[in-house]
Amino acid sequence: MPRSNAAAKRPPCEFDLNENLWVEMIRSMEGLYADLATAQTEMERRAEQLQASHNFVEGVIRNMVNALVVVDPEGHVTLANESCRRLLGLSEAEIVGRPLESFFAPECVSAVHPGSVLWRKLLSGGAVRDVETQLTGANGLSVPVSLNASLLGAAGGEIEGVVLVATDLRETKRLLENARREATELERAYRELKSLQARLIQSEKMSSLGRMAASVAHEINNPLGGILVYSHLLLEEAPDDSPGAGMLRKIVRETTRCKEIVRGLLGFARQQQGEHHALDLVQVVAATVDGLGVQPLFRGIERRVELPCYALPVEGEEGPLQQALTNILVNAAEALAGKGRIDVRAWKDVEAGTAVVSVADDGPGIPPEGVDQIFEPFFTTKEIGHGTGLGLAVTYGIVRQHAGSIEVRSRPGEGATFTLSLPLRRAERSGR
Repeated sequence: MPRSNAAAKRPPCEFDLNENLWVEMIRSMEGLYADLATAQTEMERRAEQLQASHNFVEGVIRNMVNALVVVDPEGHVTLANESCRRLLGLSEAEIVGRPLESFFAPECVSAVHPGSVLWRKLLSGGAVRDVETQLTGANGLSVPVSLNASLLGAAGGEIEGVVLVATDLRETKRLLENARREATELERAYRELKSLQARLIQSEKMSSLGRMAASVAHEINNPLGGILVYSHLLLEEAPDDSPGAGMLRKIVRETTRCKEIVRGLLGFARQQQGEHHALDLVQVVAATVDGLGVQPLFRGIERRVELPCYALPVEGEEGPLQQALTNILVNAAEALAGKGRIDVRAWKDVEAGTAVVSVADDGPGIPPEGVDQIFEPFFTTKEIGHGTGLGLAVTYGIVRQHAGSIEVRSRPGEGATFTLSLPLRRAERSGR
């Protein structure tokens, strides 16, 4: 009872003071709880943002077309994306933890080994770009790639590793190879088209010249025949020691030479094709070379003949073909003037389906301006009076009559090579 009376007698201001203190404490606690709630909400928001960023980065890495690899400072793989695993044909467990150099082809390992030029450039410059190299995947599969690398640094400036991105070059190389092949084919087709165009122009030119030559030859041949007959008659009546006899003999000689030129013109102008039959071009070449070998023109000239041990069956006339080869060989011998070498070769061009004969000499060659005109009538590189300029024109006509082609390659001082191609018989081309 005395205590109750003491409490009842406590001053009112003391009670008010204690009550206010509790109110302030409660208010402070409420503010603290509010701040904690706000902080928790902010942390949850930031955690969501961090998770979203993590998911975004993980999605980017996972969906990258190029292979991505992260290695630690010791060069061991710590991360490999899905593209990298597909590129190498290995699982994540087979990649992570292994040394980076173990995924490179043996000849490329030294280039990516720690301490290599690539690593030194990476450490000095922070990145390397477009390094072409070879990776080795499952079952030893070699994969060409273009490699880009950059340092992975920590906030304090320390190096945490290296990020490498590899671009698969197999499709690029395949497309480049196809482009090169197509470019080569286009170039070859263009050369063939130009060659065909040149042959067509040459054929038309030679046809026109042939018609003209035939007309001129017939017009000249009759008067020449009369001059030759009357010169012989006069020569028979003239004394051998008379001045007129010498002049008559000169008339006969020069008229005979004109007759030979006319005969050549007629041979060049001949358009009709004789009866073709099966021939072995090897035997035709051998017979032509053997027949010319005894002539004085070929004395002092080394001859090398390389003929196959198998036949080269063609369709044609033996006489005209021998004449064509004779003209080429005689031209070569005349160019050598008794000193030098003639190489005669024959072979089968399986891809083209042709029998080929080449005649090469090591003489003075043909001037560049003369190569395109070498098969035209009356064109000659010989001195005046030493050639009619009809031999190769006749040869060209004979080859064309046999559905073949003839071409010449020459440089001044390096000799000349004539190449004659004739189609093989159909059975031979088909492999029967």
